[in-house]
Amino acid sequence: MGFSLLGLGVQATQANKTALSVVGHNISNVNTPGYSRQVANFTTQTDQRGVTVDSISRIADDFLTRQLWADTASFNRSDVYADMAGELDNLLASGNTSISTAMDNYFKALQNAVDDPTSLPNRELFVAESEALERRFNDLNTVVMRQNDAINSNLDTLSNQVSVLASDIANLNGKISYEISSGRDANELRDQRDNLVEDMSKLIDVSVLEQGRDEYSVFISNGEPLVIGNKSNELVSITGDPDPTKKQLAVKVANNTVEITDRIGGGKLGGLLEYRKEVLDPAINELGRIAIAFSETMNTQHKAGMDLDGNLGGLIFNDVNSASLMSSRLAANSNNASKLSSGYVKIVDVAQLQASDYEITFNSSSTLEIERISDGQRITLDNLTKVNTPEELEGKSDAYYADFSQGELQIVVDGIEINMDAQSRFQARDRFLIQPVRTGAADFDTVVSDGRQLALASPIRISTSADNTGTGVAEVKVTDPAAATFQSQAETMKPPVEIVFNNATPSTYTVYDITDPNAPVPHKLTGQGPLVDQVYTPGQAIALDGYEITITNQPKAGDKFTFDYNKGGVSDNRNALMLSNLQLKDVLEGGSYQDIYGSLIERVGSKTSVAAINRTASEAVLNSTQDSKASLVGVNLDEEAAKLIQFQQAYQASAQLISTSQTLFDTLLNSVN
Repeated sequence: MGFSLLGLGVQATQANKTALSVVGHNISNVNTPGYSRQVANFTTQTDQRGVTVDSISRIADDFLTRQLWADTASFNRSDVYADMAGELDNLLASGNTSISTAMDNYFKALQNAVDDPTSLPNRELFVAESEALERRFNDLNTVVMRQNDAINSNLDTLSNQVSVLASDIANLNGKISYEISSGRDANELRDQRDNLVEDMSKLIDVSVLEQGRDEYSVFISNGEPLVIGNKSNELVSITGDPDPTKKQLAVKVANNTVEITDRIGGGKLGGLLEYRKEVLDPAINELGRIAIAFSETMNTQHKAGMDLDGNLGGLIFNDVNSASLMSSRLAANSNNASKLSSGYVKIVDVAQLQASDYEITFNSSSTLEIERISDGQRITLDNLTKVNTPEELEGKSDAYYADFSQGELQIVVDGIEINMDAQSRFQARDRFLIQPVRTGAADFDTVVSDGRQLALASPIRISTSADNTGTGVAEVKVTDPAAATFQSQAETMKPPVEIVFNNATPSTYTVYDITDPNAPVPHKLTGQGPLVDQVYTPGQAIALDGYEITITNQPKAGDKFTFDYNKGGVSDNRNALMLSNLQLKDVLEGGSYQDIYGSLIERVGSKTSVAAINRTASEAVLNSTQDSKASLVGVNLDEEAAKLIQFQQAYQASAQLISTSQTLFDTLLNSVN
């Protein structure tokens, strides 16, 4: 009986000593991040043989742990998104970087030139403000593109961190499996592994499956494996194809690299990619659209004017359809089966221009789909009008010409003309990226450098006969400065014309060629008869070669209006007024230049506000989950102190059993003696 009592005491002291060690381990790790408290599990021995510590358990809650990973990914996604959106919002709205502020200064300088078109200082000020607007577009684009560069850099860094974490988790899987197969617990290793998964969740949204021997298999949210057992795959950033300015993400599995950018969600990587797609890319394209529209409309109107030296106007800003710019807007995927011999994208109508990239995907050698990336709209050739020759595309929208047997394709859609000429037939799965406006702000450039070159006057002078008795008022607008009317000889208009109203009822007029003022003859347009006895409609444009005449009110019979080159008309400001009027015109779909810029600021501001709300909400959810998990698995010092007393008393009582056994044994020996 004494031996039995001794055995019970020894077992009890050993068990309680182990329990005390566990409590001490918990207390010492009270401030260790990610530590899960442990408990000693006591098991009764059969046949009254005492107690033993069967195992040491790690307190864990699988649901809370997985919820913590998900909430961590959600918060970090919204956190990085909100940070970058706030930075862009400040850039666009700041007066120091605002395009709208620079445009105001530009049009103020233009108004000075309107007030006194003969003033060289006024003209030079306008040139200076044009150059200032150029710098503002360029500088703002540079700063915005730094965000794109920062995203690329972060994709490099963070994807590498994910790969390192995946490797570490795989190594821990192997260690945990070994410990378990050796009959030992691996509680600390499990804590380390859960902490690594939590760290990975800060970077990317993951799902975890627990498989044989307590091994984790870790998958990216789209299902691509990062960890399987003690093996791991790499998450890598790769150069964009066909756009090298935008890094993409891929998983390297064995010898295969699978691009998964569009399937990444959650974590910092998900937030960066979502921000780039939803905010940054649309902002870059919108800035480019405004720059292209401004350059094109200003150039078009300026070319319809006359400068101080009597010459027709040239370019104020860069030609948006220069050969280099047109070719830079189209890129082919490197994996295409067909190769382009030439390809370019021309801006044909800024009013229809969209702030978007496009992707053309061939489903076969003669069928394709165009995706407008900004809104996901898909267009097939069935949605477009087919023409028989490329020339028929002139002036059309939503139309195409194709000779697929020769690899020729031209498409007009959304104000752009896409031209592709393949070396052979196009093939299924060929892909092409169209970026009509992405570099518009970067390409914006002031061409005019001399104030004398500003074409502020109209090249056509209107003379109203002093003998006119009606109320007619004539206006003229140049529609094609390249027409023969203006190009046959410098500072001349061939032919000068005179419109004479006739006695007939209803009111009619005849257009005369007055090259010889003493012998006027009815004017003829190519393909038409003489413009004799034309019915007059007030306000209706009279289209001639390269210009339009509009007469309003009611002229009377015998009234005359003469139109000739405006030689010496340096004080004329009619074209300057036309340039100034562009500030308030709806030159783009959605409004004026500044309307569109204001809408961009509003959209980015709205996204920023929503992102800030999402960040606050996701942070609150994360904190709540962290608190819930900590209350369940974390170390409570009051609770551990109570256990310390409990097991200390049990240990002392167990030791007393040993002492009692010794006393009984000594008594037995003494009685025998």
